[in-house]
Amino acid sequence: MATPSNLPSARAVAEKCFDKYRLESDPNCDLALRQDLEALAEHFAGLNTLKSVFIEHLVPWPDFVRPSNAGHAAIADFLITRAAVAGISSNYDTLIERRAWDYGSEFRGSLDGDEAMVDATHRGPLLKFHGCENRDRNSTVWAPSQLADQTIAARIDKSKTWMAANLRQKDLLVVGFWSDWDYLNAVLGTALVDVQPLSVTVVDLSPTDALKDKAPDLWNIAHAENVVFEHVQESGADVLDDLRRAYSTSYLRQVLAAGKDAIEEATGAPCNPDWLIMEEFDSETLYAWRRDAEGVSSAEPATRIRPGNGETLGFFHLLLRRAGAVERAGGYDLNGRMIRVINGADRILGSLRARFIEPPTAITADIVVAVGATDLGVPSNVVRGGRAGDVVRPGAAGTWVDLPSARAELNI
Repeated sequence: MATPSNLPSARAVAEKCFDKYRLESDPNCDLALRQDLEALAEHFAGLNTLKSVFIEHLVPWPDFVRPSNAGHAAIADFLITRAAVAGISSNYDTLIERRAWDYGSEFRGSLDGDEAMVDATHRGPLLKFHGCENRDRNSTVWAPSQLADQTIAARIDKSKTWMAANLRQKDLLVVGFWSDWDYLNAVLGTALVDVQPLSVTVVDLSPTDALKDKAPDLWNIAHAENVVFEHVQESGADVLDDLRRAYSTSYLRQVLAAGKDAIEEATGAPCNPDWLIMEEFDSETLYAWRRDAEGVSSAEPATRIRPGNGETLGFFHLLLRRAGAVERAGGYDLNGRMIRVINGADRILGSLRARFIEPPTAITADIVVAVGATDLGVPSNVVRGGRAGDVVRPGAAGTWVDLPSARAELNI
């Protein structure tokens, strides 16, 4: 619900569905249903029109199509890199998937435990046990009576089995929850009863006592012996974004620290501790730095949980910092020249350059240093050369060089 997504609450969805139905079909529909989404859905289930009228006609699905927020971006990033083992969502929307697609990932939500098991071979799975707006919409869960539906019951059983097997003795971060759906709390409580988490951190603006009243089974799991419990009364999107920035900063500190021994050996002097500190950029800027440290363009997602080619890459970063280079969103500013540092390990410079044909709106650099790449001295494409910033035939921005050429060009 955080900006800029601003998705409607369950109450707002109920009111919209009720008002439309009362206007178009039944002026005498019970007003008590107007603000109770679960009861309203159950009303249509009793009329045997839950799918044909409520799901297909009344639910305002277009209201779920909004820009993703910082929380969705963090979850997508954590799942793609496997920083999170898995994500479990009760939301129908595809905002997490949309953000993953924006990053260039081939990503889908899992509808049951079997799909989650398959998806886990590629990334941390996103298990959507309530269903999904664009995958079998008619089987999305709105009312307790649907739990008797054969398709839905089978999905829930598979999901419970998967959760019991894959979430055992993990640290659980629960965001924007406890749920307002009583039956869902019961389902989750049953599924997690044998998981024995190491810790449970709940991010929810509700008072702590309200969490206990809403979901006593989950509360008992979170307060079992040897389980560390914490309740953070803040916005879920803000907390996730903070966590992502901390994760990205840690990743980049590892890149820098990997070059410490090499810089000390090359210079014969101790590494300045200030060179090992990352600037406090926003999440998307730090993500761009991680992409460069991984050697992927803005058309591809960062997928590594820890950096590679660390020593050589870190060494060059520290060389720049030692020379007085200042961190910027797109790299470093050294004597008025923008320098972007990319991990080019085991790549041919020309081929790597061809992969970095990025949007003209992207921050451009004067020099792009592909650390670890091999320069064969030939262009990547001898037929069609592009120009940086050209929307018709773009080219990779800046002068691309390997590490030795960069040291000579920059005199470092």
